[in-house]
Amino acid sequence: MTEPAKPTQTTEGRRGILAVGNLIVDKMHRIPVYPAESLLVPITETSSSPGGGAVNVLFDLARVDPSLPLSIAGLVGDDEDGRFVRTQFEARAIDTRRIGTVPDRPTSFTHVMISGANATRTFFHGHGANSRLGLDHVRTLDGPERIAHLAYLLLLEGLDVPDDEYGSGGAHALAILQGKGFRTSLDVISDPDPERYRRLVVPALPHADYLCVNEHEAAGLTGSAPAARDGAVDWEGALAQATRLLELGVRELVAIHFPEGAVAATRSGERGRQDSYHVSKREVVSALGAGDAFCAGLLYGVHEGYPLAECLRLGVALARFNLFAASATDGAVSLPRLRALIDVKERELVRLRAITGGR
Repeated sequence: MTEPAKPTQTTEGRRGILAVGNLIVDKMHRIPVYPAESLLVPITETSSSPGGGAVNVLFDLARVDPSLPLSIAGLVGDDEDGRFVRTQFEARAIDTRRIGTVPDRPTSFTHVMISGANATRTFFHGHGANSRLGLDHVRTLDGPERIAHLAYLLLLEGLDVPDDEYGSGGAHALAILQGKGFRTSLDVISDPDPERYRRLVVPALPHADYLCVNEHEAAGLTGSAPAARDGAVDWEGALAQATRLLELGVRELVAIHFPEGAVAATRSGERGRQDSYHVSKREVVSALGAGDAFCAGLLYGVHEGYPLAECLRLGVALARFNLFAASATDGAVSLPRLRALIDVKERELVRLRAITGGR
């Protein structure tokens, strides 16, 4: 296996985040309840918005801090959806010069069915132009950004392939980005096949400076059970999984998020835990994009050099606001609003500890 690439330049003096990966149009449909096969239910509301990990993280960051330089790299089709994606980035002052057009494939899309009964989501996905994103496109990427965030492995057919030199196409892509001087961040999708984690993602871990995954993805990568199930969290087990992912090669930081909160571990030995900021079930509009919102908050803190605890708080705060909107990103708020929420919640925690004697 090839050793991790040595950057050709340091990240000192660099600023901003480049997101690389899936460019998707999410076509969201609200339904009263998810039907059994062959049955019909009415669609009560429908809307469209760009989606995917790369999109969601950038859109959230654009709302959090409009002064942060943001760029996107990926592929769309020569169609209405592709033009829609570009205009949505441009409306948020996100650099689109590294978006390519594939003339013979449609822009990737996902039909998202949102159940009114329990806010769960079911996805029907068409890979489209995203399937053509491969190493040739990654080699063209350069720029002054500090962090390159790759999302989502296991949903990028052009990178989810074996690689003789690096083990997997995703690993090779991250190595290329590191060689260009970026700090690399990685996110993946949940996959029911544990072998795909082993073959396609584990080889990429030594080429990722930061890894942000949910409890199911952490379990798949470590070959263990999810640390959060049915509202119960094994916090020590989650931290053990984060530590294991560092042992598998992640260079600097691993964060694992789940509905009840998040944990993180760093190469320097720091460990962190953060409970979610509570939202009642009746207030939740949709959880679509909540994990990406956590990732955006975490990455913002990492980019700005904040302490680990503050990075986790920003992540859970942004994920909380995400729950109040139907789309993956419309719930995002500014940094002052995030800090105001965090201040309120931390004061509440201090009062609770005083009442309970620290228990």
